[in-house]
Amino acid sequence: MRFLSLLLSLLFVQTTFAQKNFLFPKVKAHGNAVAQLTPQNWTLIESVSGDLNNDAADDLALIFESNQIIDETRTYGDNHSDIIKETQKPRILAIYFRDKANDEYHLSAQNNDFILRSEEGGKVGDPLQQMAIKDQQLFLRFKGGSEWRWELGYTFKFQNKDWFLTSAINLYFNQNTGDMTERIYDFSSRQLFTTVGNLHRRDIANRKTSEVLFFNQLRTFKTFKKPWAWEIMPNVYL
Repeated sequence: MRFLSLLLSLLFVQTTFAQKNFLFPKVKAHGNAVAQLTPQNWTLIESVSGDLNNDAADDLALIFESNQIIDETRTYGDNHSDIIKETQKPRILAIYFRDKANDEYHLSAQNNDFILRSEEGGKVGDPLQQMAIKDQQLFLRFKGGSEWRWELGYTFKFQNKDWFLTSAINLYFNQNTGDMTERIYDFSSRQLFTTVGNLHRRDIANRKTSEVLFFNQLRTFKTFKKPWAWEIMPNVYL
């Protein structure tokens, strides 16, 4: 019995140490197939293809999930403070451009933070809803909550050799009453369109406004860490 207790203690210490020293792998810089690009001990959970850099070739956007459960400290409220600890499996977003000359995929971007984890959707469950490619843009959609639900959508475009957030949508609503606030952000034109009202009476009860968006420069995967990490206006988070 004493030996078993000692063994369990050692395993706990080793597990805790491993979690605190968890390192994200660097995904492969190039490859010919998704199986070649998948890191060891990670699982592909989402994959879409389509032209992302206007060269008429089908590029790849991949989401990998670690096979290991760890304690992650995640950013909420601002772009820098890691304040909420979650026990979950980390995720990676990897974007590859396809070279038609040799039919090989080349890494354009790896992001270890932006994709919400399976435990970050509240009672709704896994918040990852959709990843899509359309009009040379990458779309990412999430949702979560309980009685009050939220839906987040982000559109990234590759331009000037980086991935820029060009538009976003944030819907917050009560699933019972239908009361809601929807904000649509057009960062290219610096406009915000807000609808306040009710999901069930959109044409009657809703009030729509538009205003100018004030920000210094377009956010990228490097400067916009993850959902809920940009206080774009006082007490309004994207």
